[in-house]
Amino acid sequence: MEPRTTDDVSNTNNHRHSGAGAGAEADGGVRWSDLNGSKRDLIVEIYQLDQPSGQDIRRRMEAEHAEEVTHGRLYSNLNDLVDVGLLDKGELDLRTNYYQITKDGQRLVEDTARYFESTGATSRVAGDGGLEAVRESICELKDEIGAGR
Repeated sequence: MEPRTTDDVSNTNNHRHSGAGAGAEADGGVRWSDLNGSKRDLIVEIYQLDQPSGQDIRRRMEAEHAEEVTHGRLYSNLNDLVDVGLLDKGELDLRTNYYQITKDGQRLVEDTARYFESTGATSRVAGDGGLEAVRESICELKDEIGAGR
């Protein structure tokens, strides 16, 4: 299996992508477009980790998104994902639970990533609005102008 990265499903968290690609569906009938942005972010993060605790997930989400993740928002979304069969929840110790993506959850993330990749939604241009491509073009032009003098 290839390494898992959030780049695999970049740009999938905004609602303009809730059309045909959102048809990727877990066996339980849950589609990508059925999930809110927080749940999508969570399932992608957990897809990349090996049985993280809620606090591991919170720290990673805060680092990735540069915003505070509240206890209520985190655990209610995690419990919802468990309830619909996209995550399993287990016990690390008496005080700490871990979360693991289910086969349905894995299939949903991978099918959605494949769909968005096929539409070009995970390309660098789509991911950064084209800024990097513009920067590269400017550098190439500068090099050409410098070489022509």
